[in-house]
Amino acid sequence: MTSRGVVRSWDVRGMQGVIDSADTPGGSWTPWISVAVPGFPGLAEGQEVEFDWHQLDEPADGYDFHTVRAWPVGTEPYTRPGPFSSRAWHIDPDGSAHEITDLDDTIPPRTGTPASGVVTTWNDDEGWGVIDSAGTPGGCWTFYSALHPDEVINAQPGDSFSIGGGIRGLDVGEQVDFEWEPVIDQDGYKFRAIKVRPRREIPPWRVERIGR
Repeated sequence: MTSRGVVRSWDVRGMQGVIDSADTPGGSWTPWISVAVPGFPGLAEGQEVEFDWHQLDEPADGYDFHTVRAWPVGTEPYTRPGPFSSRAWHIDPDGSAHEITDLDDTIPPRTGTPASGVVTTWNDDEGWGVIDSAGTPGGCWTFYSALHPDEVINAQPGDSFSIGGGIRGLDVGEQVDFEWEPVIDQDGYKFRAIKVRPRREIPPWRVERIGR
């Protein structure tokens, strides 16, 4: 059956969402494979769509209805070419997506917004912590890998290293310079550090490239 509805939610990382309509009380669960649009197979919250659906014999994931095909109102449903075609997508921290092609063999280094802050939390066992700064209200989540040298942080796919020396943690209360990027959610935080540099003197890193 075909109905018109509104996208209640869409999880860009989980690649699934829910469409509400009068014909599908409680919502129709919608996986990415059912999204009939060219380009990235996703929908947007609040978007009006037409969709084909069927009622399940038993509820799945809390829903009685499953979307077979969905497309924006005012367009024709897109048919993907061939059963064996495949495409890959990169999801950016802000939730936007771009297709990975053969031209993407070299990935530009990640760059963030420079800032200075103070370490307020550090978990030695799990290797993560939080930095407070004026530009990252609520705190900026960071992982020990953000302490690694630029050569490692800016590595390309297929690169691998043996890393020694340096440090694997931060001290609560110490000042650091860092670069951050916005994220949808990182363990409850809206900011994530790409690179962290303590102002104290640290032992030299020993980096050996072992792959690529």
